[in-house]
Formats: sequence, structure tokens, C-alpha cells
Amino acid sequence: MSLSKIKIQKTALSLIGHFDPEAKVGVEPVEEVWHLNIESSIAPMLIGRHGQNLQALEHILRLMIAKEADSFLPLNLDIGGYKAMREQEIIQMAKDLAQKVLDSGGEEALPPMNSFERRLVHMTLVEIEGIETGSIGEEPYRKIVVRRITKQ
Repeated sequence: MSLSKIKIQKTALSLIGHFDPEAKVGVEPVEEVWHLNIESSIAPMLIGRHGQNLQALEHILRLMIAKEADSFLPLNLDIGGYKAMREQEIIQMAKDLAQKVLDSGGEEALPPMNSFERRLVHMTLVEIEGIETGSIGEEPYRKIVVRRITKQ
């Protein structure tokens, strides 16, 4: 991790400060990934519909930090705990759907998700015996299909 915590925090504040000069940025390194959490009075606007603004801000911030570091630095941007809450929702939704598929024996699809969310579903459901997952469709409408493994 070649950039300092303070430099990453200042870079994040320079971006978010355009929208909310009073925003607070917390930065913590966790397992080679910089985790940034923004606290702001305009968090809903920064998050956007279905987290679209959050994704865009994260992408822009990655580019800004990569330019300063002269290399890619993995980072995870969260605003007001939205991403953490969304992860828990997705995990629960995936487990509920897996149980439904096990009970019915059919096949069910989750709504379209971004690649991070789809990976989270795959990683969650790989632990459930008798279930398999696959992705169908093209971005931005790509989604996960959950099906029961049929014994042969």
C-alpha cells in the first residue's frame, strides 16, 4: 500500500467535498484493501438509486488514487454504511431463494446485480449443499440463476 492513509483521505475529501464540504471520511486498511466510509448529511444523494452514484464515485476515486500512486490500489467505498447493509440484504435474499429452490426443486432468478453483488451470491450459495448458481444475461441486466442440483 504505497499511499498513506492521510493522502487517501485527502483525495477522497477532495472528491466528496464538491458535493458536501462537511462530509467526514474514515479510512482503514483491511487485508490489502483500503476501506473508506463517508458520513454525510446528503448520503442518499451520494448513494443514488440502487447505489449507482456510490458505484460511480468509487470508480472515480479509484482512478484518482491510482493516478497519484502510479498503480492500482484496491479500495472499497461505502457511504453511511449502505454497502455493508446491502451486502447483508443480498446474503439473506440468496439464502432465502436457495431454500425456496430446495423446497420446490425448481429454478429461480435473482434481480439484476453488479459483478460485486453477483460474486457475493455465488460465494454465499457455494456453501449450501444441493444448490448451484449461474449467471445469465448481459450487463447491466446480468443476474444469477439458482437451481437445485439433480442427482444422476
